[in-house]
Amino acid sequence: MVLWGSRGIVHECDGMEFLSPEDKKGQPCGCPPLLADRKLAARNGRGPTPSVDINFQIAAAPKLGTFHFMTSSWQVAAQLSELTDALERLSGPAVCDLAMELIACTTKTGRNVCYRKPVVTVLGSPDSVAPEPSPMAEPRPAPAPATPRPGTRPTPAPTTPSAPDSSRLVRVDAMLLDRAAQVLDTGDHQETVVAALSEIVARPQQAAELARLREQVRRISAIAEQSLRSRDPHSPD
Repeated sequence: MVLWGSRGIVHECDGMEFLSPEDKKGQPCGCPPLLADRKLAARNGRGPTPSVDINFQIAAAPKLGTFHFMTSSWQVAAQLSELTDALERLSGPAVCDLAMELIACTTKTGRNVCYRKPVVTVLGSPDSVAPEPSPMAEPRPAPAPATPRPGTRPTPAPTTPSAPDSSRLVRVDAMLLDRAAQVLDTGDHQETVVAALSEIVARPQQAAELARLREQVRRISAIAEQSLRSRDPHSPD
């Protein structure tokens, strides 16, 4: 729990005791015991807000190193005691699931609200839970060459500019979209892009990020179209 001021951190605690400065570390912080009261104090600028940093590795690819998931979500703060107890029961490395759960509700004024909250679930120890395999794009089988009719000269295939980089970009973007679909809980790539754009539209201060995302979507579409035409030059689409 951290409260920032104009010159840095004013208050840092774990909800019960101070974490800093050193002369106050371990002393009662004075925060309300109830989460609702803490949220009210934070909303009024009188209390700290959650500052959660979860260090983790990807179970299927531990060689990628350690990642950080940082959030100020009150939902995660409310879940921390339960999460800590589950981890302590394993007394060692744990396999967990980190997901963004979709929440849809209607306010008292009739406004529809949709957002996602992070949820961490302890699945078990590495000995009892097998990691999910990394998503890999399945290559399409190459079409069989057409057999020329007797007495006819085979028509040479039309020459098209090779674009190995474009093909590579198509595969990479597809994998990124697959990962985004897992985080956003969407069904297909189009729905994933729409969900990502919708979340950014809800934040006017990120207009530049929205423009960048739109440009990336346009680039993905152009690369995919070029790749499909190179595979089948006679196809109308």
